Amino acid sequence: MYLMIAGTMSNVGKSTLAMALCRYFTKKGLNVAPFKSQNMSRKFINIQNGKGKIAIAQYIQALACEKEPTMEFNPILIVPSEGKTQVYFMGEFIGYLTSERYMFDSKEKLFAQIKIILDRLSQKHDLIIIEGAGAFVEPNLKDTEIVNLQVAKSVGAQVILVSDISRGGAFAQITGTIELMDHKDRKLLKGFVFTKFHGDKSLLKDAPENLAQKYSIEYLGTIPYFENKIPDEDLLTKKEGEIALDDKAQIIKEIDRITDFIVEHIDISKIERIIFERM
Repeated sequence: MYLMIAGTMSNVGKSTLAMALCRYFTKKGLNVAPFKSQNMSRKFINIQNGKGKIAIAQYIQALACEKEPTMEFNPILIVPSEGKTQVYFMGEFIGYLTSERYMFDSKEKLFAQIKIILDRLSQKHDLIIIEGAGAFVEPNLKDTEIVNLQVAKSVGAQVILVSDISRGGAFAQITGTIELMDHKDRKLLKGFVFTKFHGDKSLLKDAPENLAQKYSIEYLGTIPYFENKIPDEDLLTKKEGEIALDDKAQIIKEIDRITDFIVEHIDISKIERIIFERM
């Protein structure tokens, strides 16, 4: 079973929600693994005795799943560095992001390998929680992206869409994302979550439910804004009180705190139904 956590744009909280669901379903007794086919991050961690590297988001998600981190959880790592953006596949440097070879020739071959990796993971786990990147649907990238809709379609993943309501325009972002999808692909989208909410949820009135009804999907909840002490792959500076990556006990403790908070503010029973009805 595959569940994808996708976003209407970057930095909406996909990694955190994916981490929380990894932890929740692991504690429910499922054998869970995280996955993000391609992640761009300046902050990564060396694993497998220095033989490979993955983004810290997938490292933390692996801890949430009580799994030893492996490069299969994040096969393509893109690292911006000194004016050139390096691309690694399964720990091996394969070129630069701006090169024509990567953008066209390599992507097709890498996508074939990604599908093999996903199939291999699914044979060993009950649930694969896939994280998308950036915006789930971009018309200009429709035929070349290998991290969002194309991945979901290739494995028939059930998709939950995440939108940051603190910035305004969250309803429009959910609507726009759905409208940009082909009708045959919309069956993959099961529901949406708003994140980083400030204020009184009653102000939303029936608008989320009405939007869900319009597109025959589920409104899964609104998560209030909260601080956490887990390292952020998008921030170059450390947070106040940030927990060191090698302090696994404290990282797990913080994961549990975050998971409890998120589950309190989403309709986890609907997500369970999405997952268990497909198993």
